[in-house]
Parts: sequence; C-alpha cells; structure tokens
Amino acid sequence: MTARYRSVTFEGMSSPVATLLSGRDNSLGAVRLGLAAAVILAHSWPLGGYGASAMERFGAVGVDGFFALSGFLIAGSRVRNDFRTYITRRARRIFPGFWGCLLVIGFVFAPLGGLVGGHGWNPAQSLSYVLDNATLWMTNPTIGATLAGAPNPGMWNGSLWTLMYEFAAYLLCGAALGIGWVRRNLVTSAAIATLALPVLSWWVGDLSGAAHMLTSALRLFSFFAVGVLAYALRDRLHTTTPLAISAVVLVAALGITDEAALNLLSPIPLTYALLHIGGTWKTSIAAKEDHSYGLYVYGWPVQQLLGMAGLGALVPVPVFAAVSFACTLPLAIASWRLVERPALRLSLPSLPARPAGDLHPADLPVHVREHVDHRAAFAAHR
Repeated sequence: MTARYRSVTFEGMSSPVATLLSGRDNSLGAVRLGLAAAVILAHSWPLGGYGASAMERFGAVGVDGFFALSGFLIAGSRVRNDFRTYITRRARRIFPGFWGCLLVIGFVFAPLGGLVGGHGWNPAQSLSYVLDNATLWMTNPTIGATLAGAPNPGMWNGSLWTLMYEFAAYLLCGAALGIGWVRRNLVTSAAIATLALPVLSWWVGDLSGAAHMLTSALRLFSFFAVGVLAYALRDRLHTTTPLAISAVVLVAALGITDEAALNLLSPIPLTYALLHIGGTWKTSIAAKEDHSYGLYVYGWPVQQLLGMAGLGALVPVPVFAAVSFACTLPLAIASWRLVERPALRLSLPSLPARPAGDLHPADLPVHVREHVDHRAAFAAHR
C-alpha cells in the first residue's frame, strides 16, 4: 500500500451500526471496491476462455452485496429527502457513468475489437448500441462482428444488466417510503419483504425467456430488502467479529455448493458481514474517491479485449484477473473524475446541490435522529 493509506486493522464492535457508519470514518467504499474485484475475478473464467467454474458464483455474491449495501444506503437517502430530490440524485448517480460506459464501448472498445478480430467496425452499429441501451434495458448486446474471436462473444458488457434492477429498486423503495404506514413501521415492512422475497424467489425458480426478469428481480430485491431492514434496525443492530466470520464462511459454503441455496439463505448473513466489515475495518482505501462503479461497468469489456488478445491461453486465472483489475482501474478513475463526480456536483434548478464526493449508490450512511440532519458526503460508487 502507498504511504497515504493507514494500516488496515479490524476492531471489535460494541456500538450499533448507526454509530459506526455515521461519518466519513467507515470503509463501505473499500467494501464495494472488494465486491467489484470479486465480480472481475468471477468473470475471468468465461471471458478468459478457462471454462465453467463454481467460483463464478462469487460474482453473483459481489452483485448481491452491492444490492444489500444499496438497500441500507438508499433507505437513509429516501428518509432524508423528498421523492423528487431523492430520485434526481439517484438518476445523476447511475446514468452519467452508464452512458459514458456505453460510449466508450461503442467508440473505443468496439473499434479495438474489430481490429484485433479482423472483422472491422461500423460506427453506425456503435451508435445503435448506445441508443438502444440508453434506458438501462440492455436490448442490444453486441456491435456487429467486433467480438469475433473472443472466448465469449455473446455481449460487450454482461455486467450492465443489473443496473436496470438497481434503478427499479430505487423507484420501489422511494415509492414505498412515501407511504406513511410503511415509513412509520419500517422495521415491520422491511422484515416482511426480507422474509417473503427469498421464499418467493425460491418458489418461482429459474424461469426462462422474458420471465427470467422476474427471477432476477426477486433474487436481487431480496438482498436490497435486507439492507433496508438493517437501516431500520441501525440503532439496535450490533455486530461482532465471530458472527461476521461465521457469516462469511456460510456465504462462501453456499456459493460453492448450490446457487438456489445461496439466493435463499445468504441475504441476511451477507448483509451482516458487509456492514460489520464496513464499520470496523479501518482503512483509507476508497475513502476519497469511489472507483467501484467504474470497476464494475468497465471490467467486462476490458476482459473481453484481453480474452480476444489471447491472454487466457498464456496465464492462469489469478493472473488474468489481476491484469484485468489493473487495466480496468485507470478507466474507473477516469470515469469517477471526469463523469461521475462532476454529475454529482452539478446543481440543478430548484434542487439543492449535492455535496461533493457523495457515494454511490446513496448518500453517506448517516444516523439521522428526528431532530438532526447530518448530510455527510461519502466519497463515492455505485
């Protein structure tokens, strides 16, 4: 680590989650960075041409973790803001970085892919790719034959599909917390969703075709709901290191053994472990800038180019993943500094300016008592 990073330590916890996550001195940004790295690692098997592996499920765990933390952060953001302010801020966090990624794929990655694969590139097809997918609904996954020769030529970015569900979760959460009874009884409401959604997801199963959207929504919203419940219980929720370790072991075991069991049983332990780590891990990694969103959205296309270049045939999976991370990080930094942060700082008419450095997917988790409004800025992600 460079000198500007403090030593990384874990501390036992006696304070509630609300206190530990009430200011800048928490590590949720570093946790999200780790989740993005897990997704890149999991995608290394299919995109590097290594074949299928049970380890790919840890990419799903990374995505699930993003939704769990989103639920915690987003609930706080909605409680502190009216719906218009809330959803405008959420849109400013999701869409600019997403649109920037589409443009870079269409007009940087695709030409490189056409050059490496030898099948050329058509700018009109790139423009169609950008416009067709601009609403978060990924209806156009490829750009001509620019992925010809890749180990997995089906799509230029297989990570972006989750953003539609995340924004849908923002909308549902925003609408639900606009209902007086739900807001007054947030623990009860979130607990019902926490219990019902995983069971409903298990009962529905893995649907095919267009109906698979329901499968995905139920799975991801299950984790989001647990995050909302954790926010509702933030004053009473205490975590301990032994229980957090047990939760990590349980999630890892479920990830290796069975995907259906992972989706049904891991929302609570995964959320518990992530909040514990975020509240007790003392590090300045990702404390000032949030690169996790950029790592997540740019990791797949970077790995596609590396796969097309034949890196997977030369190195083992861990090296492929490390090179992927190293090549993606500069893009993530550029995305944050040139697109995401400026969008968050943009002041819109009749809306309060967003504090500089606010984190994705929500405001800095703040313990807001009824008579206090701490609008702390947390430097960054998704």
